[in-house]
Amino acid sequence: MSNFIKLGPCPHCGSRDNRAEYINGYWCFGCSKFERKNDTQNLRDRVYGTQQTVADGNLSINVTNKIPQKAMQWLLKYDIRQDEIDKYNIGWEPDMNILVLIQNSNYWQGRNFGFGNAKYRSNGIKPLTIYGESDILILVEDVLSAIKIARTHKYCASPLLGSSLSKHAESQLVKQYKHIYVWLDRDKASNAVYIRNRLRSLGVTSRAIISALDPKEYDKQTITEIVND
Repeated sequence: MSNFIKLGPCPHCGSRDNRAEYINGYWCFGCSKFERKNDTQNLRDRVYGTQQTVADGNLSINVTNKIPQKAMQWLLKYDIRQDEIDKYNIGWEPDMNILVLIQNSNYWQGRNFGFGNAKYRSNGIKPLTIYGESDILILVEDVLSAIKIARTHKYCASPLLGSSLSKHAESQLVKQYKHIYVWLDRDKASNAVYIRNRLRSLGVTSRAIISALDPKEYDKQTITEIVND
């Protein structure tokens, strides 16, 4: 099996996120179905990539706290402060020109400032990470949105690092939280509604929050107003 690309829905067993895509094919961890890509699709994925987040083969990356100006300007665009950069261990990978937003021994994801058109690059198994403390958890797509929501001190947030909630993460969260809201980017509103309905079916109080901009675009007061609306 070649390099991992992403997790997605399986057309065979109906799973939303158990089917792993690799350069040369697909493997579902739920039903164990393997499908090989045809030569045309394989070539297309190698040349153009299949999504905005690209998986890399190396988990051992060298991260420094010396973040260059172009990456700092991107963080400042969303009003991410230096104390938050330090607190959440945001750093710079100089060889690949990646601003690493989240990293542990099994996973990393970062904003790409280097080669290619992919906005984000990542590798490994997505972690379940909670930012802040509250009885109300808000699921968001990205790390910066989670940081901005945690800043309110009214809600905690978990970045899905995408737009789907894995069954494993779902089972963990429903044990810990009775109130889980879903606030994804506007173009993923249907995903938010699907996750909300799943959570409700499991006995969790849930709602989908739809806004004009991504959560990371808003300040603390506006986030509170949108959530309380």
